Amino acid sequence: MRFFRVWPPVPLGAAGLACVLLLVPAGLAGQAMSRTATTLDTIRRHPVFFHDKAIALVGTPVEIAGGALAGLSMEAPRQFIIVPRAGRVPLRLQELRGRLFDIGRFASDDSRLGPLNLAPVITTVMGDRWPAREQLLVLWGATWSDADAAPAPTLRNLALQPGRFDGKTVTLRGRFRGRNLLGDLPAWPRQSQWDFVLQTSDAAVWVVGKRPRGDGFDLAPTSRAHTGRWLEVTGRVKIVDTLPLVVAEQLRVADPDEEVEEAADPPSPALPAPEVIFSAPAQGEADIASDVVVRAQFSRPIRRDSLQANIRVRYADGVTLERPTWTATYRPAPMAVEIRFSAPLAAGVEVIVEFGGGIQAPDGVGMVPLTLRFTTSGRLRYGPVRQ
Repeated sequence: MRFFRVWPPVPLGAAGLACVLLLVPAGLAGQAMSRTATTLDTIRRHPVFFHDKAIALVGTPVEIAGGALAGLSMEAPRQFIIVPRAGRVPLRLQELRGRLFDIGRFASDDSRLGPLNLAPVITTVMGDRWPAREQLLVLWGATWSDADAAPAPTLRNLALQPGRFDGKTVTLRGRFRGRNLLGDLPAWPRQSQWDFVLQTSDAAVWVVGKRPRGDGFDLAPTSRAHTGRWLEVTGRVKIVDTLPLVVAEQLRVADPDEEVEEAADPPSPALPAPEVIFSAPAQGEADIASDVVVRAQFSRPIRRDSLQANIRVRYADGVTLERPTWTATYRPAPMAVEIRFSAPLAAGVEVIVEFGGGIQAPDGVGMVPLTLRFTTSGRLRYGPVRQ
């Protein structure tokens, strides 16, 4: 077993927590967006929301680190690096697609970073220093296509290039998503209680200034049951805190559009199977107090509901004494499990704790099975065992 430094999980913060609370099963209103069309300004303002998300944005790449890398211009000390799936990024106006990572939200020894193969990029940009949060943004597995210099007034183009439509009147069609009930956007502009999100394909925009009701419809922004209805919205575009809004003048029911399927994003890298990297007692340790609490730390977060059924505790073959009952409690911060017994273990016996492959990480990857053995003594932590 290897010992790694314990590091706490990344705090979500208020914005991140709001996003988690707003997520609901996709079946309630069509599929959730697999990619989010946005802008560099919005990413700057809401980096937590976009971390580890597939995104699309429009920008003109520039050379970074003397031409060794490509990126988008950001104010120091922030840097935005583009890591292409293949080839070299053209230095002209592009629609860029990929998965965004805020490298500072990882610990330097995080096992999730290995499959991304970003060490050379981080070293080129940061040298021996590990970036702080929001200091090094990386668009990983990027693909691109030439962006339209004169985009048509569609919902997706509004999300990608809102500055080109600021102050103009547009007519857009999309699904009603309530007050961001599907977590499509990073923030609520709070113009009124009737604000709602309109979404299509991989883009979404806030609609404000008009209650969502009209001929044949009356929709509640707080009702998930109302999401998924198609509306046509006509109104004037304005930008508030980097988010484009449509100040509605007319609303009506619309037939669903035939949505164009966007090019697939690179899949997230396969993460390694979780394993036990530290245990107390240690493997083969003897003279362990009979009222021991067994602790095991994992290399990755674990689904707590997969623990109890996939841990087996027994005495070595030949021991006929009855083993006390036990419970397993998961501690998210150190990514560790604690096994507590209802009574002291028998004295002077070998105890076997089996961690099965059915213990899973949140992405469903099963752990590397482990059999932990230790031998008890004839003592308690606070006195001798009474036989």
